[in-house]
Amino acid sequence: MQAIKIEDFLHYSNLGKLQCKGQSLAWVKALPDAAKKEKYRYTIDEYKDGAIHPLTSFGEESDFVFADDNTIYFAGNRTKEKDKTFIYQLHLDGGEAQVAAALDHADYSVADVLADGRLLLTRRVDLNEAAKKKDPDAKDYIVMDEFPAYFNNQGVISKLRDRLFIFDPKTQQLTELLKDDKYFAFDFFQACGQTLYFTGESYTHSKSLKPALFAMDLDTLKTEELLPRDQWAIFDIFTLKDQLYLAATDQKRYGVEENPQLYLYDKNKHGLSLAAAWDDCWGNVVDTDLCLLDVRTSRKFQDKLYFTTTKVDHCVLEVFDGETVKPVFEFPSIDYFDFTSDGTLWFSGAAANETQQLYSYKDGQLSKHSNYNEDALKDRYVAQAQQLDYTDAQGKTQHGWVLYPKDFDPKQQYPAILDVHGGPKTVYGTPFFHEMQVWAGAGYFVFFCNIYGSDGQGNDYADMRGKWGRQDYDDLMKFTDAVLAQVPQIAADKLGITGGSYGGYMTNWVIGHTHRFAAAATQRSMSNWFSDSFLSDIGPWDDLYAIGAKELGDDLDYAWQQSPLKYAKNVTTPTLFIHSLEDFRCPLPEGMQFFRALLYYGTEARMCLFKGENHELSRSGQPKHRIRRLTEITSWFDKYLKKETAN
Repeated sequence: MQAIKIEDFLHYSNLGKLQCKGQSLAWVKALPDAAKKEKYRYTIDEYKDGAIHPLTSFGEESDFVFADDNTIYFAGNRTKEKDKTFIYQLHLDGGEAQVAAALDHADYSVADVLADGRLLLTRRVDLNEAAKKKDPDAKDYIVMDEFPAYFNNQGVISKLRDRLFIFDPKTQQLTELLKDDKYFAFDFFQACGQTLYFTGESYTHSKSLKPALFAMDLDTLKTEELLPRDQWAIFDIFTLKDQLYLAATDQKRYGVEENPQLYLYDKNKHGLSLAAAWDDCWGNVVDTDLCLLDVRTSRKFQDKLYFTTTKVDHCVLEVFDGETVKPVFEFPSIDYFDFTSDGTLWFSGAAANETQQLYSYKDGQLSKHSNYNEDALKDRYVAQAQQLDYTDAQGKTQHGWVLYPKDFDPKQQYPAILDVHGGPKTVYGTPFFHEMQVWAGAGYFVFFCNIYGSDGQGNDYADMRGKWGRQDYDDLMKFTDAVLAQVPQIAADKLGITGGSYGGYMTNWVIGHTHRFAAAATQRSMSNWFSDSFLSDIGPWDDLYAIGAKELGDDLDYAWQQSPLKYAKNVTTPTLFIHSLEDFRCPLPEGMQFFRALLYYGTEARMCLFKGENHELSRSGQPKHRIRRLTEITSWFDKYLKKETAN
């Protein structure tokens, strides 16, 4: 068997955007461009007559909606005309995609097909577009006068607004919603019959964390405010039996990271009443580096809401009937799901030690319908995630896993890498994780776990207010101790540690508090609460939540005490820094401060910066950059953890 190589991910299909209409089923497949290694190709596949068939081949169809059982719409610009968006119509029984509309302005997307056949479109509008066109030097400077001013993977967003439009294919009429309020930004929206429910607000300075809720009659376009701004953080909107429900939280119990509960909207009181208490997270948060197409959290079917949650280390599909929540089905990772009219659940997801595939579930029977990536992984060593539990700082049993190295010999000693997940409100599970498989193939043990602050175990367990670097650190060390005790083939003096985002924070924190790791690779990390609070794109709220303060000045000593930068002088671990120049989630100064501090104090360090990349480098960065990133990390560990073979 061959080892999995870094470049192998170029041949892995990523699945998502799965949708059903009647008995028809289609989804988007994303695949890295293995030739140029600069982008990804997106195409649409369908499942018909027991087999998978490609519907498109152009490479840019990253989203679509069903018009009816036999027709889909998608937006694009196949002829590359400047400042244009074309809406294409494609029949599932064959033939070429036909242009249904040609719209001025680029970047329209088809969000939904309304009950009367009209299309709901989205487009991001630049309020300064006209002025920029008149200024030949506009590209030379950036003006920001709003908060937030920038956002990860989106760049500068000051004076940008997400707008909604209705397009009638029959009359070719395009209607902008709330046209008279150009400053209005639509956030979440959901069409239910002839009513459009949406959250959003009009602002000219600072955007609210809790936008207002509105209802719009799609015939008259009359709009009513249902809930004012600054009251509720809304995760989902849906109707059951003509009643409006929300998945929402007022954030009064656990702050900005609080999980939502299910509420019924009272038309008479213009408020919410609790319909079902819910302490778990909303959606699938099982971590992976094969996630180009995000996930779907909920879908309404036969007047019930089905939604995913994460329990400890895997996904559970739940159903809500307006009164109670009940589990339906569980799986390691349920990414996108929907139902055909016969009641069959279809989903894309990853089983233990596998990449995403197409599955169906009905009457207790699970069926697999695809073999994506079979050729890419043929004759490759895929390390199986072996569960290794540990006792956490609270005395509770928590899950961890170990991947064994290729050609494992129980009489030999091996280096090992501890991989720390991000979040902290995410989880590790058992689905295939490319970077870990690369290291296992290169002769490493790889071990990973869920620690205090991870999602999937309720609000209490995920409540990290004022606790970063404390119990989570204790849990990591307890897990490391458990792994070394149960796997004697791991060389205790050849341990590496890596992680990104929160995992980068923890990597920085760990090497400042212990010398047990011989090498570290910290990625898109945070190191200083004072600087990150007003640099990160999500604003100071998350940082203040993390240090348990309402204002940064409430406890300056504690904020500094929990900053990894304070402990840079203690670090002796050779450390690699991976950071993207356009990372606005954990901005460049966070990694740069810690890097320069290590060099100042005499610790060996190296930094690799990626131009044109952001916080998503490891998951959706340019393929060639993802290759360089993983090459940098692997080479760094080889240098310090395989010293007897290093040149």
